[in-house]
Amino acid sequence: MGSIKIDGSYLETPFTVRQVDTHLVFGPISRHIPCAYLVIFGIVASFFIGSFHSGQSLGRFILGILGRLFFLPVPLLLLQMTRRQQAIAGWLAVKISLGIGAILMAAVGSTLSFEHGYADAWSNLALGLLWIPSVEFIARITPYQRYVTIGRIILSIPCIYWGTKSGNWCWT
Repeated sequence: MGSIKIDGSYLETPFTVRQVDTHLVFGPISRHIPCAYLVIFGIVASFFIGSFHSGQSLGRFILGILGRLFFLPVPLLLLQMTRRQQAIAGWLAVKISLGIGAILMAAVGSTLSFEHGYADAWSNLALGLLWIPSVEFIARITPYQRYVTIGRIILSIPCIYWGTKSGNWCWT
């Protein structure tokens, strides 16, 4: 029985290499740390955090462990790629999931909040529009996208503050 081989060379296009190399987080990762190790660390950390969570039944705890083990083959497959290919795969996963989340927050979250008259509607809309992946793909802005990310983080602070002050956001 043969082993699974991963060829990540198709990920290394000039566009993706430029995006990852100039990124605030994935640029240093692509140069110094294999992304797969970070994923393995996240899985191991979630085991420890999940084991200290109180109030769970044994069945729910075991189901949580099985759910985490489901993702264990991902970093093992990523380890067969180069560091840059791993960073590109991580960058794509983050951009896609963040884009979907931001669109949902802007479209669904703010629409429902406005409809129900909640005070967090403007915060939902602002955060959703702020984090939709967009301007960093413009070729002239790509070399400066780390500053776009820092700006997004700084602008998120007041949005998060007002969202939590509305009483509709909670951390539990």
